[in-house]
Amino acid sequence: MKARRARGQHGATAVEFAFVAIPFIFLVIGMIQYGWFFYVSQTTAGAASNVVRELQVGDCWGTGEALSRAKNQAPTVTAVDKVPEQTTPPVVGTQLTVTVRSNARIIGLVPLPGGGIVEKVVHARLEDDAVETCG
Repeated sequence: MKARRARGQHGATAVEFAFVAIPFIFLVIGMIQYGWFFYVSQTTAGAASNVVRELQVGDCWGTGEALSRAKNQAPTVTAVDKVPEQTTPPVVGTQLTVTVRSNARIIGLVPLPGGGIVEKVVHARLEDDAVETCG
């Protein structure tokens, strides 16, 4: 009788493992996804700050220069919007607004704030009209 009872317990271990492993795997995937989301959020904020700083003091107003500067700071950047949208430096005292967007979705299993799109907005005022080269 003991042999029959022992034979019936073999599948129970696999079922118990599945009950524990599946939520654990989702928990690990969620931690990785949210860690990546926060990393992208921080690098996007840094890129936005650096772009607005370069726009304030430099001659980075050409077409696509702000996007390339942001991508150098954070490779996940997908778009940069600047206001005013001109290609030459504006007059002193002009309010600058730079919006940088990044895509933080790597795994689609976990819902993220904003659908995984990170958007950072930085405001500044153009204080100096001395034109320098970007670097």
